[in-house]
Amino acid sequence: MSLYRTWRPRTFAGLVGQDAVVRTLASAVEGGKLAHAYLFSGPRGSGKTSAAKILARCINCAAGPTAVPDNSCENCTAMLAGTALDVLEIDAASNRGIEDIRALREAVKFAPSTMRMKVYIIDEAHMLTKEGANAFLKTLEEPPPHAVFILATTEPEKLPVTILSRCQRYAFGRIAIPVMIGRMREIAVAERIAIDDGALSAIAYRADGGLRDALTMLEQAASFVTAGETISVETIDLAFGATGREVARALLDHTIERDAAAVLRSIDEAGDAGADMHVLIRSLIGEFRNLLVARVDPGLLSRDLAPEDARRAAERAGALTQAQIIRALHLLTEALAMARTSGHPRLELETAMLRYVLAAEDQALETLGARVSALEGRSAAPAAKTAPAAKTAPAPKTAAAPSAGEPITIQRVRAAWQSIRTKVESERATLRVQLSRAMPEAVEGHTLIVRLADAWMVDTLREHAALIESAVANVLGAPLRVTFKIDARGKGGAVPERPAPGEAKEAPAALPEENSDVLFQYANERIKP
Repeated sequence: MSLYRTWRPRTFAGLVGQDAVVRTLASAVEGGKLAHAYLFSGPRGSGKTSAAKILARCINCAAGPTAVPDNSCENCTAMLAGTALDVLEIDAASNRGIEDIRALREAVKFAPSTMRMKVYIIDEAHMLTKEGANAFLKTLEEPPPHAVFILATTEPEKLPVTILSRCQRYAFGRIAIPVMIGRMREIAVAERIAIDDGALSAIAYRADGGLRDALTMLEQAASFVTAGETISVETIDLAFGATGREVARALLDHTIERDAAAVLRSIDEAGDAGADMHVLIRSLIGEFRNLLVARVDPGLLSRDLAPEDARRAAERAGALTQAQIIRALHLLTEALAMARTSGHPRLELETAMLRYVLAAEDQALETLGARVSALEGRSAAPAAKTAPAAKTAPAPKTAAAPSAGEPITIQRVRAAWQSIRTKVESERATLRVQLSRAMPEAVEGHTLIVRLADAWMVDTLREHAALIESAVANVLGAPLRVTFKIDARGKGGAVPERPAPGEAKEAPAALPEENSDVLFQYANERIKP
């Protein structure tokens, strides 16, 4: 018999991880306050059906009603064996139509044959058809006094509100990782299965809060090794495939160390090993999420992580500021969204990681931009007092001249770019992806040249050039005309910009050789055929 069936809890005390549900149900049984209909909802493998069967025995035990059935009387033995005529377990996925429910309505009218109450356990209740649910509603509206209905479902929102309103509802939560590990350890010892703590944690993470899934994997892992061999993390990876968690942790460490080469090597090795890059991005998002939680309240990690993993997350979180973690989450979330549409998930992950690792600033870009502007303004003011006035050519009609005390340089634009992006995105949130790929390249006269990776992004931003120019003027305090170009090192070369009436088209400026361009050069080289 399968482990999860062998170790199915027989009393409420054995139902792990659902203390609130257990306490309320036990109190209702002891107090004689049984309802005619219950709804148990929650994720798979959280104990809904087990709780329903325990409640049925609590109601019909020869020594009951009692919160602790003896599991040895004739009634309990029949219910445990599945032969009790008065306790029926119905799978709504295969008995979902109006005819099935009509048959149930006819049968429920008759009094129980040998037991105290008739108990109907309806599993996957959300699978009832609309007609079947309406027919079942009639039974719930006028239930016979000798019948109790227990509905179990993973999707209660799919049930009609008319049914929900007639049931006492009990929400079963995901079982916490430490609780699941502890229960598996007890079962492994009893079944003489040799397994280390790392492997137990690996199984618990894969089970995602479902103890039934965890016990199924434990049983499979036990059959994967030879007699006397201890199940390890490597065994779990061989048996069920790698989840990307270990790679994500290695990437996290390299990211904290700002080791760009190690980041690329880890991603390259994961790709060679056949790892799904979408899964890897999600795993990395999860790791950074754990760091953020650790900085806010480390105690919250106790449900989601094994004790050793929670301790490591708290240690790693100390190496980064909260702003840095949030920035990493933004970059990775953006990379995951782009990976779904671009067809280059590996490139999106590498780009996001390099954008983070190669950023030299620890402060938020907005704060840094304000500091740079202040410093440039401070240094320009004395120069204006001492330097003789020079004759300058009149400014083009397309933009007003910037303030003489605060010249607009490409450094100022780049420092303030995040503020400009934020202002534009507050008006047009749909431009977030395109702006995240945009790089201010040069300021020529009163024109800002912005470089992008492809023509689609150029066309999209060009349609909203006026909005971008307004944000530039608002943030920098002086207007600039904004033009766009495709990276000359990418496909297609330069794209003609938006010339003013009667004005010749400008030739694209040569790309400057700067450290900040390394990422874009790398990205474009990766997608070349």
